[in-house]
Amino acid sequence: MPFSYRLSLFLTGLLFSAATRAQLTFEGNASATWQEAIARYQRMDSLYSGAKLTVIGHDDGGQPIHLFILSDGSGFTPDSIRAAGKNILWITNAIHPGEPDGIDASLMLAQTLLDSDQLMGLLVNTAVCIVPVYNVSGALNRGSYSRANQNGPLEYGFRGNARNLDLNRDFMKMDSENARSLVSALTRWDPDIYFETHVSDGADHQYIMALLATQKDKLAPALAKFMTEVLVPEQYKWMGEKGLLMCPYFETGGKAPELGLRGFYDSPRYSTGYNALFDRIGIVSESHVLKPYAERVNATYQLLLGTLAAMDQSPRDLRKARAAAKEHTRTRTSFGMNWRLDTTVVDSIPWKGYTARTDTSIVTGLPRLRYDREAPTDTRVPWRDTYRPSLIVTKPSAYIVPRQWHEAIDRLRLNGVEMRLLAKDTVLLAEQDSIGDFSTVPMAYEGHSLHKNIEATRQLKKVPVHAGDVLIPMGRTTDRYVIEALESRAEDGFFAWNFFDAILQQKEWFDGYVFEDLAARLLAHDPGLKVAFEEKRASDPMFAKDADAQLAWLYRRSPWMESTWRKHPVLRVVE
Repeated sequence: MPFSYRLSLFLTGLLFSAATRAQLTFEGNASATWQEAIARYQRMDSLYSGAKLTVIGHDDGGQPIHLFILSDGSGFTPDSIRAAGKNILWITNAIHPGEPDGIDASLMLAQTLLDSDQLMGLLVNTAVCIVPVYNVSGALNRGSYSRANQNGPLEYGFRGNARNLDLNRDFMKMDSENARSLVSALTRWDPDIYFETHVSDGADHQYIMALLATQKDKLAPALAKFMTEVLVPEQYKWMGEKGLLMCPYFETGGKAPELGLRGFYDSPRYSTGYNALFDRIGIVSESHVLKPYAERVNATYQLLLGTLAAMDQSPRDLRKARAAAKEHTRTRTSFGMNWRLDTTVVDSIPWKGYTARTDTSIVTGLPRLRYDREAPTDTRVPWRDTYRPSLIVTKPSAYIVPRQWHEAIDRLRLNGVEMRLLAKDTVLLAEQDSIGDFSTVPMAYEGHSLHKNIEATRQLKKVPVHAGDVLIPMGRTTDRYVIEALESRAEDGFFAWNFFDAILQQKEWFDGYVFEDLAARLLAHDPGLKVAFEEKRASDPMFAKDADAQLAWLYRRSPWMESTWRKHPVLRVVE
């Protein structure tokens, strides 16, 4: 390696081990800037035949989003790599640029692989795709005070991008140019394992790393088996052999860890939950926020290297698991959604923590939590990590999305969903949902007013469709994504994210003095409606005293009520 490049590595904390040029160790408390990181990848591109730096799209701030590809003799396109029988490991860094560990760890990984003939052997069965910095505009917004909990580095980026979006909540709604760029690339590359680097907040403990693996119960059986019985055990074994303590990523529910931990549920808004919809294994490294920066970077590097080694050990098993999972998705007739923790299923796991103590705060004078690092604990704690679907959806033969809902259609297209345009106007027998009760977050969430706890009723009826409307045939490997996007009750579906909110507003109403006479004639000519109306008046005293409410009740059941109100625009073709 040229001295000048070695010096640049030295200046930013990457030092060669005295034992071998192939073993890099990170030292110091400074993280590479976006410009420095890209310059190093450009340098590697120019020096090594097995490396290529490309651009996959742009950030909301206008900057390019790069992809660095490591491939040993099989080209640098998805087709050439798959034709060579290789699997693909995808690494995304700096989705939250305030958590920059992966930026430096991935530079170490790339340099290590390229400098070592022995480690380059890990690329015989696997190509590695690295997004050096995903949230570029956030990375450029550098400072030292946005991460109060974090122990280094000296400077780092900001969580939000140029539009103040959290990109790890943007995988279904795809508001950002970042997400559209990344999703398009993931659709082309279809990696087998998606790995994302983070830093974890939360309880203080002895572990340097927490491993977040996609929630196992949501995966197809073959893929879940590979992840839980092959990949994850190998990752723990690798880290253990390096003397690096790692635990599963957890939530405490606001209680002390000793009272029990629960596994994280990654719904489709998150990167790993989104990738699971395409039968990809999602892995997130969560280095511990209070550990020194250099230790966190080295632990992240080791987990990346260990993941690549695990993939190298079982390449055929991974390919078989993914193929089986894709076939399972294509052929299954129903899908679970909106998963909930089953608190009755309890296991236990080892826990190396610190004794939690309650002291008097010198700031507030009130009780405060303190973890006593002079009193480490080594015990077992309850572990809950079984999730079950709260909703089962039967797969239709096709969906129809009217052409005017172009924002939904555009996102489906970017995700590689097969579409056909209807050639002419016609009438079809299809299912359509009517939106019932739901709740909406009280304040804006990621630029939206997210709907939750959505209820809907479904009716089979003849509905008009038009030339240019989009028909989405099912029985494809994208089925699970399509269902999670288009079902009205899906927790991260397009309705939940406000893509169809226009249907919730009535456009016409009535004047009472006019509708009084119409309502009287309506009741006179519809005995069934009159019976229901009188029953409502008898059972609801407040209703019986409110003339406007009674007229509104009748109006909504009259021919004058607009038929599109609260009708979910997506149709389900079931024949």
